[in-house]
Amino acid sequence: MSKIKKWDILFIKDTASLFNVETKLFDTLFNTADIVEGREAALKQIDAKAYDIVIGDLTVQPEEVGLLKQIQDKKLKHAIFALVAPKDTDKLFGIADLGLNAFELTPEQFEPALEAIANFDPYADPEQ
Repeated sequence: MSKIKKWDILFIKDTASLFNVETKLFDTLFNTADIVEGREAALKQIDAKAYDIVIGDLTVQPEEVGLLKQIQDKKLKHAIFALVAPKDTDKLFGIADLGLNAFELTPEQFEPALEAIANFDPYADPEQ
């Protein structure tokens, strides 16, 4: 039986987020899960440590997609996920055009989304 690798992730939360970032799933699903708030903290953390996956909560401020793009430009090897609210569905195509992965989520869907992200292999060849 093969064991799924646990990834090191950076989760960038929003102050007003409706997601429960206190969930124990971060510890269960990921090797390391660093949770930071805001642009400065995220950029400082991304410069200080290597992550396999970066997740940005854009449910309150979808315009912060620029931060995720900035991280992508600095560290191309990261798999980056943007979490957007259902009211911002129209932004999904723009996010995809930037080369970022996106989930449209309600607060109730947060934990299943974390489980899906944990099963994602950021180093897999997309051609296979």
